[in-house]
Amino acid sequence: MTSRAIFPIKNTMHEPEHLVIRPPSEARSLLVRTVRGCNWNRCLFCGIYDLFGTPYSTRSLDEVIKDIDALHDIYGDIFKTAFIGDANPISLDTEFLVTVLTHLRERFPRVQRVTSYGRASSLQKKTVEELRAIHEAGLDRVHVGLESGSDAVLKLQVKGTNQKQLIEAGLKTMLSGMELSYYFLSGLGGQDLWEEHARESARVFTEVKPHFIRVRRLYIHPMSRLMAKLRSGEFREQTPEGTVLELRALIDHLDAEGTTFTTDHANNYLQVHGTLNAEKTAMLGMIDSFLALPEHRRVEHYNSTPSVI
Repeated sequence: MTSRAIFPIKNTMHEPEHLVIRPPSEARSLLVRTVRGCNWNRCLFCGIYDLFGTPYSTRSLDEVIKDIDALHDIYGDIFKTAFIGDANPISLDTEFLVTVLTHLRERFPRVQRVTSYGRASSLQKKTVEELRAIHEAGLDRVHVGLESGSDAVLKLQVKGTNQKQLIEAGLKTMLSGMELSYYFLSGLGGQDLWEEHARESARVFTEVKPHFIRVRRLYIHPMSRLMAKLRSGEFREQTPEGTVLELRALIDHLDAEGTTFTTDHANNYLQVHGTLNAEKTAMLGMIDSFLALPEHRRVEHYNSTPSVI
C-alpha cells in the first residue's frame, strides 16, 4: 500500500521523504522515513521495493530530524498515530532510534501510538534492555512479517529466518513491553506445504502469544522472484479453497490466550476476526459455514475477491 499524503500541505523549506509502504492500520498516521527500502530484500514473494525502484540505504540522523521538523511545519501537531519506515528500522543502532523517537514525541506530543516494521533477525540481535529502551523512547508496536513458522516454507521463500529465531525474537519483544503484531501469509507454502505452513506457524504463535496475528493472502506479483518459480512449475500456487482450508487449520491449531486474530486486508477470501481463545470456536464456525455453501457460491465468492498487495 502506498503512502500518499491525505492532508493539505503548506509550503516548507525542507521536503521530507516519503515511505514506500505502510500497514493498513497506519492509514492516517504521520509517516517518518528512517531507512530506504529493505536491508534483506531477497524474499521470493515480495518484490515491493524493486517495483518502486528503492534500493536499501540508511539515512543520517540529521536527515531524519529535519524530516520530523518539516512534517511538523507542514501539518502541525494534528496526528494521533505515527509510523516509521521503510521495511526494518529495528536494524538501526539503538541510540539512533532512541534519539529519533524522543524527538518525534517532543515535536508531536499528541501522538498516542508509534509503530514500525521489524525483521525477526533484527529483533533477536538486540537485547531485551535495548528493545525496552526503544519502547520507552516511544515505539509502541512493531509489525513483523513472520509469514510462516515452517522452516521448509521459510527456506523455500528465502525469508532469511527460521522458527527458532521467530520464537526468540517474539518473546524478546513481548518482554520489552512493546506490542507485537505478527503477519501470516496464507498460500505461502503453495499446494505442497500448506498443512505444515499452517501447523508450524500456529506453533510459533502459540509459543509467543503475540498481541496481534494478522493474515494476508499471497499475491504473486509479476515482478516478484516467486513468479519465475511459478512459471517453471517449481512452485504450485495454492487454490482459493485450499487457502480457506489453510486458514481453518491455522486457527484450529492455535492456543494463544488473549491474542487478537484478524484477516484485516481486502485480499483475504474471508473476514475472520476475534480474540483467542474465547472466540476460536466462533471463528471456526464461520469458516465451516462458508465451506458448507454450494460449490458455485464459493467459486463466485473467490472470483469476486481482489488479488492485491
